Amino acid sequence: MSDNCGVVTGAEPDRRFIAVGCGDHGTRIWDTSRDQLLAELPSVSQVAGDFISAFPAVSSAGDRAAIARGNVVEVYELPGKRLLHAITHTAPVNVVAFARTGRDIVSGAVDGSLLVTRDNGAQLALPRSSGGIDAAGFLVDGRVVASDAQRRLRVYDPAGAVLADLEIPVRVMSLRSEGARLVAIPIYTGNAAPPVLLDLARYRVIAQLEGHVGRVFSARWVAGNQVITAGGDGTARLWDGSTGQLRQVYRGSSRFLADATLSADGLLVVAGDADGVLRFWDLGSGRLLWTLQAHKSHLIGIHVENDAIVTRGFDGELSRWTLPKSEQVIQACGGQQRCVIIRK
Repeated sequence: MSDNCGVVTGAEPDRRFIAVGCGDHGTRIWDTSRDQLLAELPSVSQVAGDFISAFPAVSSAGDRAAIARGNVVEVYELPGKRLLHAITHTAPVNVVAFARTGRDIVSGAVDGSLLVTRDNGAQLALPRSSGGIDAAGFLVDGRVVASDAQRRLRVYDPAGAVLADLEIPVRVMSLRSEGARLVAIPIYTGNAAPPVLLDLARYRVIAQLEGHVGRVFSARWVAGNQVITAGGDGTARLWDGSTGQLRQVYRGSSRFLADATLSADGLLVVAGDADGVLRFWDLGSGRLLWTLQAHKSHLIGIHVENDAIVTRGFDGELSRWTLPKSEQVIQACGGQQRCVIIRK
């Protein structure tokens, strides 16, 4: 699509339905399970100042897409691109997210306004933040969580009442939740800061995930109550999701890793690096087992689905790979420096 689609191009980790936006080249919505292009939509408008512009959003069922355009969020039907309705704010919109299930949308703007728009069209205005909204999303129980430019993180009940208002040590790019735990990934502003682990049952900061040197690009909840991060120091790191303690380090190249996750069976750590290479480590030992040249550009996104991996490159391209069983890889590559896979 373009020679620069950005290293971080979504508020959520890659899933079956992926929105790929590359500046002024529009937004492509893909169903990676069927290798199908669902729609080509307008590009997200850029937001001025020190805010990150909104990421394009797709519903969990892949039947809706939401694109921020100035003060408006345009909601489209998928497949196709029929414009269904628009959500209007009083300032440029820089945050858009769908609920975990269904079609409810939370959207935020640089003036601190925050709206929840239900599938039936009903709209709820949440109490305005003093700083512009940096990130927002739904929790699995229907609560809404949002952070602002003043480093305040608020949690709202489904009716819009403020349940908690916390000070956190960083401005936030994206929020990743699992049950009563939340990981806040910092905005990169030159001085890199570690992600923050929060307890949303007791409304408190548990710990900062300190260890990476430089920027952290992604964080995911994996294997129940664990977090895996990928960063600018070329490592992936596994953390205890209850305490924030570091469990294992997976060392890659000298350049950055943009995304990391686990294989479908949970035995391998899979990460993509700045050289377009997929790297596979044994989860328990941290040993690098094998590599696969997947893209010519930076590898910035990974989605695992059964025995397939869908990878996303810096230029906006997607690739699908069918992989052998993890036990076969560990047995074949465990006694070597590494295995280099060249077959697609």
